[in-house]
Amino acid sequence: MTKNSKYLLFLLFLFISCEKKINNDRESLILGDWIFEKESPKRKNYFYSDFGYSFEKNGSCETKPGYYHEKRKTEKEERKTVFLGTKTKYKIAGDSLYIFNLLSRKWDPSKIVFVDSKNLKISSDKNIILEFKKIEDKENEEANFDKIIISKSPCFGTCPINDIEINKNGDVYYYGEDYNLKNGYFKTKIKTSEFAKIQNDFKKTNFLELKDAYKANWTDDQEVSITFVNDHKIIKTISDYGRQSPKLFRITAYPITWMYQNLKLEQKETVQKFQNKYLYFSKGNRRINLTSSEIFYLSNLLSISKKTTKSFKPKYSILYSNQDTKLYEFETDGQFFKIPAKDGKLVIIDLGFNFIDKNELEKRISTDTNVY
Repeated sequence: MTKNSKYLLFLLFLFISCEKKINNDRESLILGDWIFEKESPKRKNYFYSDFGYSFEKNGSCETKPGYYHEKRKTEKEERKTVFLGTKTKYKIAGDSLYIFNLLSRKWDPSKIVFVDSKNLKISSDKNIILEFKKIEDKENEEANFDKIIISKSPCFGTCPINDIEINKNGDVYYYGEDYNLKNGYFKTKIKTSEFAKIQNDFKKTNFLELKDAYKANWTDDQEVSITFVNDHKIIKTISDYGRQSPKLFRITAYPITWMYQNLKLEQKETVQKFQNKYLYFSKGNRRINLTSSEIFYLSNLLSISKKTTKSFKPKYSILYSNQDTKLYEFETDGQFFKIPAKDGKLVIIDLGFNFIDKNELEKRISTDTNVY
């Protein structure tokens, strides 16, 4: 072998080694959670910007809020959304990132323009660069919760109306009212590790520091309410009308409302009289309002609590209205609830704790008695 040949082989080896190191650096730096920040230059009339990626060592990838396709309206049913999931896979080859698209069943290619420990820039169009920020994993023991409830309200259109509750034991309670693939009341299970991931994902949103309510300045949109519970106590409820809450929080909550589609559901009989309906506690000329997610939480507690023959002194009336818009009423002291059973007879349910005192709901008392 000539001297020049050895030199060329050395340069080739050096080039391959450098390329391999750069590729390994990209694979290492891209690991973790990323949230979309902006595009450069910004496209006109391009509004969708609520998404992010999570990359793991084994080639697994999660894209939020996930992949969806619409079932078109037919003569028999309204338009409905089918959820394909959030979990997919990725690979890096040279300076290119490939993410497997669950909708098209193809690899979506992007060029890695830049990546370091805090920033990621990719481009699937040579003229447009998408910029992402690394999400910091914030440890906060106060943000621990053992139950989460998410409710979606009606809108002026075909928005899915449903509620879902998930607890640390993996129990899932789902109620679909309209525009869902499944309507009715169901119970199912998920792995406890799946709940742990939900808990960890929400911790990254710093939800305890968020406002209690976010509201768009338009009408006829959907409201989503999310309640976090720990040891029967509501530690935080956030209402979001018109997708105005922080982006990371929205894309974390959104897929959970669709997860029922990928679970084996078992229909259940329960105390459904006031589920997903307008409800409040009344005390004289004052009242305590609950969000939809808090109503679903309370109704599920009643459905799993025992009947009792104990008497109690009522402190509050619970007023609620359902689809016939008629106003109904029953009594409670916060722990014992005298409610109508399936046969219409009144029964007393013992929660085992005082729901109003535990959650300091009297701090919400208002004198507005208008029913809406």
